[in-house]
This record gives sequence, C-alpha cells and structure tokens, in this order.
Amino acid sequence: MKKLLGTTLALAMFVPAGANAELLKNFKIGGNLDIQTTSARNVTDFVTRQQTPGVLPTNNDRIGHANTRVIVKMDWDLLDDVHSRVTLVKGASNNGTRVYGSGSQDVNAVQTTTFVEEANVKIDKVMGLLDVTAGRQFYGEEGDLVIYYGPRDNYGLRVDALDMFRADWNGEHMSVTGIAGKTVDTLVTDLAPAQTDLRGVVVSCKMSEMVKPSLYVYNRVGHATGALGSQAGKNDNLWVAGLKAKVATGGLTASLELAKNFGENRPAATATDPTFANYKGYAIQLKAGYKLDLADAGMINPWGEYGMGTGDSNFNSYGNNTFQAINSDYRPGGIYGRFDTGAAIQLYNGANGAASNGLSNRIIWGFGVKATPSAVNKLTVGGQFYRYAFHRVAPNAAGTKTSRNIGSEVDVTAEWKHSENVSFKATAGSFKPGAYIADVKGANAALNPVVMLAGDVAIKF
Repeated sequence: MKKLLGTTLALAMFVPAGANAELLKNFKIGGNLDIQTTSARNVTDFVTRQQTPGVLPTNNDRIGHANTRVIVKMDWDLLDDVHSRVTLVKGASNNGTRVYGSGSQDVNAVQTTTFVEEANVKIDKVMGLLDVTAGRQFYGEEGDLVIYYGPRDNYGLRVDALDMFRADWNGEHMSVTGIAGKTVDTLVTDLAPAQTDLRGVVVSCKMSEMVKPSLYVYNRVGHATGALGSQAGKNDNLWVAGLKAKVATGGLTASLELAKNFGENRPAATATDPTFANYKGYAIQLKAGYKLDLADAGMINPWGEYGMGTGDSNFNSYGNNTFQAINSDYRPGGIYGRFDTGAAIQLYNGANGAASNGLSNRIIWGFGVKATPSAVNKLTVGGQFYRYAFHRVAPNAAGTKTSRNIGSEVDVTAEWKHSENVSFKATAGSFKPGAYIADVKGANAALNPVVMLAGDVAIKF
C-alpha cells in the first residue's frame, strides 16, 4: 500500500502536467461497502449447555460480531487499447478484518490491512480477435459450483483472487474464454513448496435468449516435490469438465449443471499412498423458480433446487470417487452457507467434514418462496428449507454404519431495496444437527440447534 501511494505521488510530482492528465485517462472509481452483523449460538459445537448433572457448563459458543469490508476499484486507460484496473480491499477475514469494538486504527494499521486484490491490464483485440487480461483478477460468478475467485458473503467476508492470463473471444453466436494461471508459486528451482497451475476453457452459446448453454474444462496441476521419475515426483492432475444450461421463458427460470472429474489423484508425495488412482467423481445440480405476478397483490417467486456430488465410502475427502471442484462458492442456506469451510468460523469447527464444501460428497436439496408486495415494492420477504447429507460415509470405530444426515435448516429473510445500489437484508435461521452429528458426538452428548440472527448492508458506488 505504501509503495502504491508513493508511486502515485511520485508520478504526480515528476510527470509533466499535460502527460499527467493523460496518464489516468478516463479514470473511474467505484466499489462496495459491505457491513455484516451476526448473532449466533452453538455454531461450533451444537451445545447450549453441558448435559453433566451437577457440573456448571464451560462452553461459550456464542457469536455477536459486526465487521465491515471496503472494496475500491480504480479503472483507467493507459493507452487507447490498453486498460488498467487496481482493486483495493480492506476488511476481509483472510487479510486483516476489523470487527466493531476493536478500537480505532492508525494510518500504519490501515496500510498493513489493505490489500491489492486486483492489479491487471486488459489489451483490446490482440491479433484482431482476443481481449487479453493479464495479472491478478477476480474470476467466475458468485455461487458457482466449480470455480469462483472474488468477494464472498460468508462469515468474515472473505476475498480471494487469481493470478492469470485471460483471453476472451466474442462472436455473433458464440463466445470463448480461456485462462492460464497460478494459485501457488515461488521463485525456486526445486518446486518446494509445490507449485499449482490452473488452466481452463469455457465455450458459451448466444444463439437464443431462452436457452443459454455452455461447456467448460478446467485443469489444476499440483506439482510434486519428489525426485524426477519417482512415484513421489508425479503430479496431482485434476480435470473438471462440465455442461451448464440456463432456461428462461415467461416467468420460469431453470438451470442444469453436470460436472465430471478426470485425471490422476496423487494428494501425497509417497509411493505407498493408497489413494493413488484416477479422479472419478461427478456432480449434478438442478435449480428452478417461477415468478408469478399477482396483479395488485405483488410478486411471488417459489423455487427449489437439488444437488448431488459423489463421495468415497472411506470418507477420504481427497478420495478418488469424491467430486472435486476447483474453488467452489456453492454455499446454500443462511447458516450452512455463512459458516462454510472458507469462513472465519466454520460450522462444527470444520470437524468431520460437516461444514459446507460445495458439492464434494454431498446431497443437498431445498425449497422456498419469496414475495414482494405491490404496496411495499422495495420489500422482499422469504422463507426457505434445506437438508444437507453426505453422499457416502465411513463406518465408525466400532464398525457400525454412520448416518449420512448432516442436518436441516429453516430460514426467514427480509430484504429492503432502498435503491438500485443500496440494500438491507435480515436473516433469522435455525440449523438442526442430524443423526450424523449425533453419531459422531456420542449417545450422551448434548445436541442443540444452531440459531442465528444476522443483518447485512450492501452499498455499491
């Protein structure tokens, strides 16, 4: 941050006035201010009070926090056909969040907790065909099953980005996007720590407004640190291929996604690792909703969804049959989705794989309804129900089969759309742990539901 500010000041001082005006040609600034407030109980242990007679409870699993994330995007033209973007982020849980009540910050503290999450250039029509973006950047759509790098609304407001080259070609009836980048790397020659490459191609059809299909293929390569030619030197090589289709006709919207894993699963650099085999997982996701306009009453939108991702019977999260995404953002439910594996606090402390992890070894279904009354058309209220289960589980230590039921959740939501760029959302929810949690905790363990009341503010500028 200091270097960025220093460079900007230096350019302003030493570049002639005329040139300086052109340096930030067509400069635009925008961004987001997100405020997240959360009050919850029993998130990490499903215990309100211990069930030991005569013993005072020692658990204190209570959350009562508020935090803010600020995202500032700056865009300008370096040349007529070269465009630059720098995005600054402060307040994400993975790069120095500040919670309410933690005291003020001096300038040095602000600098050390403000990160450059995007820094890239976009070049128009390379070879007359491709728009090329190079550098650190966000990628994908929020909620995507397979890959998303960008701001998230989970607990702590995490942000991640991707260092890559991106090329886009847009035709009259088709568009193609290709990416090639790194998620892990250092300037060393022996690959220690191991490097991780990411490549992908997405082909989308634009012939119809009603049906929008697309095909994608992503390849993530984890470079092994073993000696060349040895078993421990073989790379982990994950492929994810899939098909998406979105349908919109009248008030009906629906989507289907099918994804399949291929490649060589080598999660550990040892010659005797029993999981050395091919990736074989797959996933399916269905969503549908209908917007019903009731004349003078308002709008009602019932919806439902179903998702299944395969798992391994040995409950190895990196098992050969477990569906593997690249960087999933599929996090359904107010509680289950808020306290996912990337959040500052995870459901059940992330133990035993109970926290949200996309559709890896999951069967998830849910339904709900949203309503916007015509008399108060800025207000949308809704209710939803979700059930979460494993696709496969391993027998417990006694050899008895364990339940697959992680739990179920009921949420009530209310959103006030103050304007196109300002919204307020409240969520009240309860997550009831299922038989799997009871099996893991034991017959005499306390088992209480998670309860949460959350309020979020989103401002775009």
